[in-house]
Amino acid sequence: MERNRRPRGNARGFTLLELVAALAILALIAGSVAVGIRLASGSIERGEAVARDASRLRAAVGIVERAIRSLDPMPLAAEGKAAVYFSGEGRKLRFLTALAPATFAGGGMRLISFFERSGEGGGLAVATASPFRPGGAENWDGTEGARILVPGATEVSFTYSEGPAQDGTWEWLPAWEPQEPGRLPAAVRLTFTAPGDDGPRENAFVVPIPAGGGFGG
Repeated sequence: MERNRRPRGNARGFTLLELVAALAILALIAGSVAVGIRLASGSIERGEAVARDASRLRAAVGIVERAIRSLDPMPLAAEGKAAVYFSGEGRKLRFLTALAPATFAGGGMRLISFFERSGEGGGLAVATASPFRPGGAENWDGTEGARILVPGATEVSFTYSEGPAQDGTWEWLPAWEPQEPGRLPAAVRLTFTAPGDDGPRENAFVVPIPAGGGFGG
């Protein structure tokens, strides 16, 4: 007796054309994933670079702030008389500090200078020296043995204020010699332009001088 056979379905294998189409789709998907991974990796690297630059900038600003806040009005001998050591110029600031950056050799009181070093490898720079140097403090130009705090910084500018006026406004002067007004400035403002991934960026901050505003000439 012949057994009843069930009819077979239409099951069949993939044709060559279908395999090629499937491989092409997989290749497109893999390519899109690879591009996405590269873009994400590049974004992470750029973010890390921006974070590193911001961290370096904060550290540099911190060095300037701590030094200015620790400005010491102790008189030093200059030109046959004792006077506070402070030279506030538009492009350079020099004074006596009790808190020089730890990266410089020598502890205790130090002459310190902040200025712009131009040219390749330049930027916002700092230099220190002994207040009892053989040539005298008044002959120190503030550039010997300098180190770069903010590489590539340009348009470095220092301005000085004796404090707020009666109406609360602050007047900023392009230079300050303490012997003329008979006292140190109440605050120093530093502005500079620093390079960045998205282009140059202007930075500005004001540092109050605890010993300022009351030094008698």
